Amino acid sequence: MKEIQRMSITDAVVENIKELIESGTYEVGAKLPTEAKFCEELKVSRTSVREAFRVLQALGYVENRLGKGAFVADFHKTRTEREPWYDVKDVQFYDFMEVRMAIETLSVRLAVDRAQEQEIQELREIHASFVEANEKRDMVKMIMLDELFHTKIITYTKNPLLININKQLLERFRVYRGDSFTDKTVYKNAVEPHKRILFCFETKNASLAVEEIRKHLEITENDMRLIHSAKKNQP
Repeated sequence: MKEIQRMSITDAVVENIKELIESGTYEVGAKLPTEAKFCEELKVSRTSVREAFRVLQALGYVENRLGKGAFVADFHKTRTEREPWYDVKDVQFYDFMEVRMAIETLSVRLAVDRAQEQEIQELREIHASFVEANEKRDMVKMIMLDELFHTKIITYTKNPLLININKQLLERFRVYRGDSFTDKTVYKNAVEPHKRILFCFETKNASLAVEEIRKHLEITENDMRLIHSAKKNQP
């Protein structure tokens, strides 16, 4: 395990842990060391390790099990699947948005009612990191944290079918999520909706959460229409 000298570089922590996983030092299904252990061995702060774990979750390398800790996820699985059901010709961004609208409105309604306080706190921390990434204009982290925020909500439904559908969509939708952050005006557009959705979890208001996520996805779709229109008009 390599010691990291620059404690503020979360990306270095991510690469270090990812290398340990890919090399087989930590096998799929194995429980990872605690945050405190990584802090000690990598010589970094707990904040850096915690942020790195969130990034690794978004990338599919780590799975966080409530009350049990972090485990190595099967990061090969989605990459080696042959002819997944969503891999169809000529699929467009708007097709994905229609599916997201159906899945995420259902998911947030269930998740608000079923989420435990520890999970709501986890959502608070992800949102705080998202706000910080926005302030620093760190596009890569924003993309991953945005993905993680929405994925966690679906995970809190405790519905294995919804969770599996979301996992299969992530890889294909990731390129569109990246496009949505290529325009600097889009940065601010995601912060406030996430804040309002989080508020719905804190107040256990499922019906309002459905409306808030619907508005959020409508804003995202509108942003993408503007970005695509601008690209088409480029000489």
